[in-house]
Amino acid sequence: MTKPQIALTLTTSDAKVLDAVFDPESAPEAPRITVDPSLPSDPHIRDAQLLARLREQEIAAVKIIEACPSQDGDAKRETYRKALEILDAVIEEQPMYASAWNNRAQIRRWMYGDRGTLTTASIPASEEALEIRATLVQALKELDTAIALASPASREPAVSPSQKKLLAQAWTQRAAIFWGVAKDLGSSERSVIVVPDEAEQPTWSKWTRVDFEEEGSRCFFMAGLYGSEVGRAMAVLSNPTAKLCGSIVKEAMKRERCGS
Repeated sequence: MTKPQIALTLTTSDAKVLDAVFDPESAPEAPRITVDPSLPSDPHIRDAQLLARLREQEIAAVKIIEACPSQDGDAKRETYRKALEILDAVIEEQPMYASAWNNRAQIRRWMYGDRGTLTTASIPASEEALEIRATLVQALKELDTAIALASPASREPAVSPSQKKLLAQAWTQRAAIFWGVAKDLGSSERSVIVVPDEAEQPTWSKWTRVDFEEEGSRCFFMAGLYGSEVGRAMAVLSNPTAKLCGSIVKEAMKRERCGS
């Protein structure tokens, strides 16, 4: 027996939403990023020899961490301190060098990860929680600096291949931190945001789980624009509209199976 065919009529709005969910690159509002190999690797540092030396120092800092992957406690802190000192010196010498800001944030994230970093289940927060919070707050500030320094200034953005890679990394890191906080806030009713002690508190100190999810999704989207495959995938998975459409499609498929 031939199954009856069900004709579905979508509105123009529905069609656009589904196109954005299942083919996010088709979304018309996404700006285009032009990669221009003729542009300097770093928009603020044009001296090739200086740039090569700075990169060698960055690599040296990362190698210190990679050489001791299984350390813990005081030994781990000392290893990370040495790596951070190298990047501190690079940034002090060349504060406009975006890559060093990005890598210093990366090393801070490596110390503690992205889960349970800006939230705590105990009030008041323990000394360890405050130390971790301070480290991740600093990492977020450094990522903001890296993104500001590396982002193109023009309305029709053109970046060098190195800029593109750096911006993809920095936006992905920022997304991972905020997305981790959203998951922490959603996993336990006792989890609360550890508010920084600084006089000028960051805007996210008053955010809800939904706020963190939305910002994480936005950062993943930006990472995807600059070529991050992780960013592209997570931007779709974390998009509230995509989640809603996914649920609707699953429910429709379930009903169709039951009806057939």
